[in-house]
Amino acid sequence: MKRLSAAALAALVFLSAAAAGAEPAVLPEFSLPDQDGKVRTRAEFADRKALLVVFTGTQCPQCNRYLPALEALRAEYAARGVAVIAVNSNRNEQGEIAGHAREHRTAWPVLADADQVLADALAIEITPTVLVTDASGTIRYRGRFDRTWMGAEATGEDARKALDAVLEGRDVATPLTETRGCTVRRHAPKTEGDVTWAKDVAPIVFENCVQCHRPGQLGPMSLTDFNHASAFAMEIRDAVVNHRMPPWKPVGGQPMKGERKLTAAQVETIRVWADSGTPEGDPAQVPPLPEFSSDWLLGPPDMVLDSGEDFEVRAGPDLYWHFLMPNAWDEDKWVSAVEIRPGNARIVHHVLAYVDTMGIAKRLDAEDERHGYQGDGAWPGFVPTHEMGGWTPGFFALPLPDGVARKLPKKSTLVLQIHYNNATGSAQKDRTQIGLHFAKKPVRQQLYQARILNPWFQIPAGAEAHEISASWPTHRDITVISVMPHCHLLGKQVRMTAEKDNGKVVSLVEIDDWDFKWQDTYHFEKPLRLGDGTRVHISIVYDNSEKNPRNPFSPPRKIGWGEATTDEMCLGYVNYVRDHEDLTKARKKK
Repeated sequence: MKRLSAAALAALVFLSAAAAGAEPAVLPEFSLPDQDGKVRTRAEFADRKALLVVFTGTQCPQCNRYLPALEALRAEYAARGVAVIAVNSNRNEQGEIAGHAREHRTAWPVLADADQVLADALAIEITPTVLVTDASGTIRYRGRFDRTWMGAEATGEDARKALDAVLEGRDVATPLTETRGCTVRRHAPKTEGDVTWAKDVAPIVFENCVQCHRPGQLGPMSLTDFNHASAFAMEIRDAVVNHRMPPWKPVGGQPMKGERKLTAAQVETIRVWADSGTPEGDPAQVPPLPEFSSDWLLGPPDMVLDSGEDFEVRAGPDLYWHFLMPNAWDEDKWVSAVEIRPGNARIVHHVLAYVDTMGIAKRLDAEDERHGYQGDGAWPGFVPTHEMGGWTPGFFALPLPDGVARKLPKKSTLVLQIHYNNATGSAQKDRTQIGLHFAKKPVRQQLYQARILNPWFQIPAGAEAHEISASWPTHRDITVISVMPHCHLLGKQVRMTAEKDNGKVVSLVEIDDWDFKWQDTYHFEKPLRLGDGTRVHISIVYDNSEKNPRNPFSPPRKIGWGEATTDEMCLGYVNYVRDHEDLTKARKKK
């Protein structure tokens, strides 16, 4: 028989009491310090018509994402006699409460439940968990703030409905909802074990995780020390066992440069450590943290470009923004390497650089009153001449092979498409830069880009595995440097292959769990030669059913090709050189 968690038991008791007409749960008396050190008690809120109590955490991205919406709710309901209280019961965050509250200008008390008195009394296991009480302190609602998840606009819908019912003297229609977020970090007894943080786990985490999971970076929690890493041990275990982290989607294809994945032995080490109670081991055995340079990794670029001003990104849903780089070149340029440096790594999820030679990006920029122009992440608003590199967390700039370069035409516009994921809870500023390294040696081959696409399709509503494919004939001998498959939220499984003229099929990249937010360009460890007569195929399986948690529509709708994220695409990019091209000979003839 499956055992119920403490939170599930508490919820069951809560519902059973309500159903049986028994005495409902009451918010316990408390005497806890807030972020300013002032001791707060339940009695001081006795004159309020309702209380909204939020169990929260400083490092939980779901909690931070709700902060602007929670402030809007507080301001709106204050005049109706409602007070908001937050409670932090995480053992590893007690020293961070005051600083976090100052950073986000929190206008409500945040109580430090260091001994987890309230969390234990109410069997709170997940943050954020919301309680709504009436004037007597009776808990009338327990559960989520709203049904939205990461990347979406928070509304506070469930909390608002509960407050309205309490203030109007009605029963809350849905007094219990399921919560999603982060586990409360409870005090744990010190354990012993053969697999320890110091000797076994820290080396894995430092090598593979802290590039993002450290202060000031995109990772929502820091994993730079035992205290924080052990507090998130079960989340780490779940993420690596299910191959969600590190974020590397390919499961097959060509060997790739910069692969971000753990070995089976490393995954097992983390699993054993978490399941054994996270033994610390001898702190003297912890390796030093890696040193992360803020300098350009490939050395000083020949040209550094940015949008010219800081761009403010408010806390909230994901944002895709396009910035036009100033045209600082009056002749064709040959670019041998591109390095992109986020201005604010806490919010920059990924960056793609595109070249526009049609002037469309300038028109879109002029039509938007703001600096740059907004997009939906699916398309930059124009058909790119070609891409000019990109950046994702953990990605290192890769120079092209000797004698190969991208062409940057003299009258072109370089556009950065930036995906912002601001789950910090407060507005942030960014000014991302792109560094261009120009070819120092004669360029023999230009890097070209082929697009393999099929825009003529409809994915039926409810289809769990609808396959769409497209192909591209090479028409000449080529060498493939990298590939990039692309689809949107319904994508499930992606395959790119090359079918040679003798019928042999070579796998380029295979992805079994496509994620729109973690798309990438995959650079082959060894460039792949494909002869004339080869056809490059892309095949994508889409899940347009209710079972797909990323499906933007409920109930599902019939979906076709389109530029919006809620539309779909079947598209693959192939970056290649022409084997028999020699630009140096063409220049000599001139």
